[in-house]
Amino acid sequence: MKRLDRKAMLWSTTTLAVALLPQLQRMPLGVALVCLAPLVWRYAYDVYHWKPLRPMVRYGATALSLVALAVSFGGLFGRRASVSLLAAMLALKLLECHRIRDARIVVSFSFFLCATQFLFSQNILMPVYGGAVLVVGLIALTHLQRQEAFGPAAAPDVRAPIRAELGFSLRLLALALPVCLVFFLLFPRWGSPLWGVPETTLDAKSGLSDSMSPGSIEDLFLDDSPAFRVEFEGAIPAQSELYWRGPVFWHYDGNTWSSSFYGRSIEAATRPPENDAPWRYSVQLEPNERKWLFALDYPTFTPEETRLTMDYQLVRRQPVIQLTQYEMASNPDFVDSPELAATLRSMAVELPAKRNPRTRELVRRWQAEGGGTGALIRRILAHFNEQPFRYRLNAPTLGRDAVDDFLFETRVGYCEHYASAFAVMMRMAGVPARIVTGYQGGWYSDIGDYLLVRQSDAHAWVELWLPESGWTRFDPTAAVSPSRVERGSLDALSAPRHMLDFGWVREMRNSVDLLNQRWNNWVIEFGSERQSRLFEGLGIDHMHPRELVTVLFGLLLLLSALLLPLALRTRGPNRRDPLQQSWQRFLKRLRKAGCVYPPSAGAMELASDAAVRLPDAAQHIQRIADLYTRYRYSPQPPRLDEIRRAVRQFRPDRTRPADSDSTS
Repeated sequence: MKRLDRKAMLWSTTTLAVALLPQLQRMPLGVALVCLAPLVWRYAYDVYHWKPLRPMVRYGATALSLVALAVSFGGLFGRRASVSLLAAMLALKLLECHRIRDARIVVSFSFFLCATQFLFSQNILMPVYGGAVLVVGLIALTHLQRQEAFGPAAAPDVRAPIRAELGFSLRLLALALPVCLVFFLLFPRWGSPLWGVPETTLDAKSGLSDSMSPGSIEDLFLDDSPAFRVEFEGAIPAQSELYWRGPVFWHYDGNTWSSSFYGRSIEAATRPPENDAPWRYSVQLEPNERKWLFALDYPTFTPEETRLTMDYQLVRRQPVIQLTQYEMASNPDFVDSPELAATLRSMAVELPAKRNPRTRELVRRWQAEGGGTGALIRRILAHFNEQPFRYRLNAPTLGRDAVDDFLFETRVGYCEHYASAFAVMMRMAGVPARIVTGYQGGWYSDIGDYLLVRQSDAHAWVELWLPESGWTRFDPTAAVSPSRVERGSLDALSAPRHMLDFGWVREMRNSVDLLNQRWNNWVIEFGSERQSRLFEGLGIDHMHPRELVTVLFGLLLLLSALLLPLALRTRGPNRRDPLQQSWQRFLKRLRKAGCVYPPSAGAMELASDAAVRLPDAAQHIQRIADLYTRYRYSPQPPRLDEIRRAVRQFRPDRTRPADSDSTS
């Protein structure tokens, strides 16, 4: 086994560091530190010549990493936990990486770690990330291969500039790109992925949850990642009408709202008429590992492998683990449940006993004022509007009587606080109520002509069952902060969410999203149907997979004939001796001055003759020859910078000397 030189190991460590970048942001802080610590130690070991770690220290670091992973993720199963385990073990491998084989393993598995990141995201920046890992990894493998070929004793002590190293890797990558493009366009695709991701391994970390408690939606407000994009046919509804329906909650245990068996299992008995739907649109849903699709009230039909529940949720059979496009039409004038079954009515007014006594007394007093349900609704919404309630993040923690604490003590909260309090108060009055979560609003792109809905647009509102209108939407948050519904979630707060939360940053981020939308349309959504119609412009309406394979192999043969000569001519970065490079530069300047010498001429012999021919530069010529000879043969050579500077300053007269005869 051959030991590593410093440069090869530094490039190998850098490859792993670049491959780790996206995964670090998905890790808990403790796990991220576990991965970063070996990287820092390895750089210090190679640069500052730290001593190797003892075996017991390495074993202890491994055990500590496994404990940190198990505690942070609740086990070692699931995508994030498994990929984090791979990242941690690769980082720990650096602690004992002292041979070429070990470094090659680190680089190779860094490529695999890079590939796993495409399980979490496929946005437009991912190919840039993948290309960066490939380029740095190719440089590392090149260094390892050269060291293995020459050996540390036989390898010349030379240096290639970083641009030469990068140029060589980029040339190799450029040769592979045409082949990759051909495979992307022509390799037959299935209607679904070749293999599925088991549902038990999904982490379900993004998007709305299947329950709602104080703070659950508030956490999403800090997440500006896209939830979905919508392209409308015709006019776009007003901002105040953009309520994107998601999970519906019936049960309340005093702190958490959750769905019901009926809501999950029973399909809708009636649907709005599709012909009367005023809103028609196409939704491009980002992967969120959830089973809900989102639509405006009320969906008139269901996409493939999706069902419409009795409370008008769109629920898929499988979680959304890849970009999903579906068409939708909605009819807001539909009357949901003009008659309410006794079972559903009982479930919609159920509350835990002996909770929130102050709120019960307040509702009882308002009911005594008369006016019926409509008057009570107006009274509650007016209370939210007139009293010093505030709409903001980081609301205080609520106790056992959460609604009492919110209405009479803190009076600070986010949409889920107001929706929960309003629903509980209406149930106390005997009015059936349920919570609906989803998204509200969106940002319209004039250039792309689509609506962008981000995770930070997550929202919660209330539906009450009224005899004259069935289930009817009420948004108590609008009574406290009308701008939340009229202008969007990000404009509703008086203070920024974090130090980089500026209006111009949001606008720039929204504008740049057009690139992601185009990337999704042209690349991510390039499936089997679009592939079969790839040659429509040539008059071929549909191509069978066998025909695609035939074209694929034909193009590969053509590309091989074109690229093979280029591949054979592709050479690594210039590895010439830097001293020899300076000497050749010196000889080149002598030739321009008319002094030409054969390769066999010695340094001192050459200098003596050139000094006679160029008497004005004789002293400078002798100094360069002396530096060159001392660097080659002296036990205490001068610094290489001295001869480089001397050659750089050497500017002989461009006119030929009087004696023009030169050594042949």
